[in-house]
Amino acid sequence: MKKTNIMENAYGGFDFSKIVTSKDAKIYHFQNETGDGEMCCYDLIDGIQLSYNKLNMTTAYQKIETKKDILQIDHCMDGCYEFELAGKEHAFVSKGDLSVIDLGKVHFEGSRIPTGQYFGLTFFIDIAQAQRSLNSCFPYGDIDLEEIRQKLCRNGSAMLLRSRKEINHIIQELYEVNGEIRLPYSILKMLELFLFLKKVDWCDTGKIPSFSDIVYRATRECYESILHNPFERASISELATRYAISESSLKRCFVAITGSSIGSFTKSTCLKASAELLLQKPSMTIGEISELSGYLNQGKYSSAFKDCFGETPQQYRKSHLT
Repeated sequence: MKKTNIMENAYGGFDFSKIVTSKDAKIYHFQNETGDGEMCCYDLIDGIQLSYNKLNMTTAYQKIETKKDILQIDHCMDGCYEFELAGKEHAFVSKGDLSVIDLGKVHFEGSRIPTGQYFGLTFFIDIAQAQRSLNSCFPYGDIDLEEIRQKLCRNGSAMLLRSRKEINHIIQELYEVNGEIRLPYSILKMLELFLFLKKVDWCDTGKIPSFSDIVYRATRECYESILHNPFERASISELATRYAISESSLKRCFVAITGSSIGSFTKSTCLKASAELLLQKPSMTIGEISELSGYLNQGKYSSAFKDCFGETPQQYRKSHLT
């Protein structure tokens, strides 16, 4: 059966820097002044493709006209993908999220990768072609793609399922499957996903979370400040006051951008900066670095450091400086 390239149909006009065809997949490379990325696409059945996406850039956006009657199902394994919508609203798909987008209805004004890295996968589905294939190859599944679209995108062009065990069970193994069985295994997982979406309650879904331009920009400033001032310990209340937004908006938008709470992100960033100091400033004692990192108790600092790096500060310094 001849398989149509759904991704190329959906993103017609997108300028790829290089396209490489292998035995099992087609790899699309793209780059710009912010970095580079690739999409590794596999044909599953006629009307459905699976793409693994690795982006090391802050934006991959190109203005294109997407086609109607194509569904795009995205899962974010790591990082965050941001969409700029009409009215300067900013929407996010974050780590662990599964989104379903009706490409014929959604209109993006731009997109970004706020943290500079994104890893995930995408199912591209031409509804009419895929339905014929499913009816032919898997008639007993009683899968109706149009019904799934109408249910999941009933209040707009896109919906979101937050990280949950059913999604992880279906999707996680797609990232780990052995290459020798990737195609048949991916088809089985695709069917499992459709059956799950067929039965999911609409009340369990929600619109992709979006934030005003004011909230988004303030949260980005907060994020950048923490990155560049890792040893500063400001409370959420202090940060919200500094950036003139509510605590609740700051917390929600920060999680959408980074996939972590402000507290977890601050702690992780601080520990990573302290690890750099251990190597760059060998004259500093562990106690001095511990205090600078906000740990008055050196034992608690060592425990937190080991949880993050698998070694105590002493072991880390010794193993990396010798």
